[in-house]
Amino acid sequence: MTNTDVILQQLKGKIISDLEVTEAAVVLKFEDNTFLDIYLDSERKVIKASTNKL
Repeated sequence: MTNTDVILQQLKGKIISDLEVTEAAVVLKFEDNTFLDIYLDSERKVIKASTNKL
């Protein structure tokens, strides 16, 4: 898994094919196998986001 900066324009118009919500994160899977991960960085106490593609 490779983390990259989240660029909202690159996500615009993509279709979500799956969604997983846990206590630690929200993960959106798009039809093109791109993932958007939204999670809490417990050390810094901030919400972070990353994208990756399989």
